[in-house]
Amino acid sequence: MQDPRLRLLAVVAISITAFSGIAGAFLAALWYLTCTRGPGMLRRSSWPLVAFIPLLLVTAAIWITGGEWLSYLVRLGVVILVAIYAYQDQKPGEFIQVCTWAFGPGVGFDLGLAGEMAVSSIRFLGGEVQRVRQAYLLKSSPIGARALSSIATNLVFGLLRRAEDQADLLFVRGYGKGGVSCAKFSSSRRDFIAAGVAVLLFLLCFFPVREFFILAQ
Repeated sequence: MQDPRLRLLAVVAISITAFSGIAGAFLAALWYLTCTRGPGMLRRSSWPLVAFIPLLLVTAAIWITGGEWLSYLVRLGVVILVAIYAYQDQKPGEFIQVCTWAFGPGVGFDLGLAGEMAVSSIRFLGGEVQRVRQAYLLKSSPIGARALSSIATNLVFGLLRRAEDQADLLFVRGYGKGGVSCAKFSSSRRDFIAAGVAVLLFLLCFFPVREFFILAQ
């Protein structure tokens, strides 16, 4: 989707739809498969699927305690897929543009800046994961539990150092509060269709068609 405003609207609407129940998750999965480029993006870069690891761990805990693990797995699984699509389809600078457009140059710019820094950290983490993976492949070394612990520790400390460097950079440049973002948005017919379908599914999920006809009579 070209317009980040419509993408954000669609992602929020379809995520709530997916979390509402099994039927909503099924509709959200159909939207993900037919209205987005999510599956193609995952084929090109599948590392964000590691987000399913915590989901599987929590699902296992719910299963052991006798909870509704299947519903939780399906609903949260679709929500994660939609979130991965939103992350992969976002371009640098779009979040701060949308926040500034929606909330103004004060609070909106600050929220957008925080969001951009968070997303850039995730992209940095993804690049580091790819480099570590390539290094182990070149050495033909298996990645065991001990290696995973060491890799995770180094990645966490790398993110902390990066966050400290970013804070120092903002301080040196005299950043205080707020700012201006000259946003230029372009929308296509596909953007309006995808966002419209997402909002329609959201409305159908919380306002069933059967009740609409009853009220119409």
